[in-house]
Amino acid sequence: MQELTLILEGGALRSVYTSGVLDVLMKYKIEANYILGVSAGALTGMNYVSKQPKRSAEINIEYCDNPRYIGIKALRKEKGFIGYDYLFNEISKKENPFDFETFKRSEQKFISVISNCEKGITEYVEKNDCKDGIFKVVQASSSMPLFSKTVKIGNYHYLDGAVTMPIPVDWALERGHKNILVVLTRDREYRKPEVSNAMKRVYKRVYRKYPKLVEKLCTMPERYNNIKVHINDLEKQGRIMVIAPKTPVTVSRLEKDKEKLKKLYEDGKNDMEEKINLLERLINQEG
Repeated sequence: MQELTLILEGGALRSVYTSGVLDVLMKYKIEANYILGVSAGALTGMNYVSKQPKRSAEINIEYCDNPRYIGIKALRKEKGFIGYDYLFNEISKKENPFDFETFKRSEQKFISVISNCEKGITEYVEKNDCKDGIFKVVQASSSMPLFSKTVKIGNYHYLDGAVTMPIPVDWALERGHKNILVVLTRDREYRKPEVSNAMKRVYKRVYRKYPKLVEKLCTMPERYNNIKVHINDLEKQGRIMVIAPKTPVTVSRLEKDKEKLKKLYEDGKNDMEEKINLLERLINQEG
């Protein structure tokens, strides 16, 4: 295991890019000691810890047009557009089994980033601290606002970690982590547009029980854009390493075009291959 912290941005099916990056790390037997996954980054990161290359990409590409995984059947059964029950049960136990034993035995620190709806704050949950099970925490981390129902864990309800903390690079810096690799699913220059007044009204109506969450939802673009600028500065200063798509990503969060998803996956692999020597020098340097 190397002294390396991975920070994995979300982005729903855009996470096939991250799958490509992580598959290359597994190819070169690079085992980070810390993995922070936000939203789909948490779902993807699980397969890195369980040492199952290609699994994450295979599921997202093969099942992207399956309505039980994404779509109407999932909505009818689970009250959300993502079929987590189908993913964590039928797919993960039968159709494309998840190696839970390897995941559980791993000494790697796997941390899911989740948003507390009542408090409007970010929480970081390590895999060994999940009283309700890791799948439930990862589901909470990847439950997109409006597309998914809230997930109750203990006394609180949770949603997508990206609502309150899209890319937790400062979490690692504040704890003195030395080698940090940030994997983005948008190009470096991408910035989110402001939340429209109409969408703010939707958030206020749908999440009226959670006023602190609504505040975070309405300010997501500004905070995300500030973090992207911050990451660019940190990269220029040599304090972190970043892997990101070279050009604007046209893959949507719930993309149905399998060829576009395959291309984005290959982009992730190629981009990591190009920098694998740099990463190896970084984590093997003395001092």
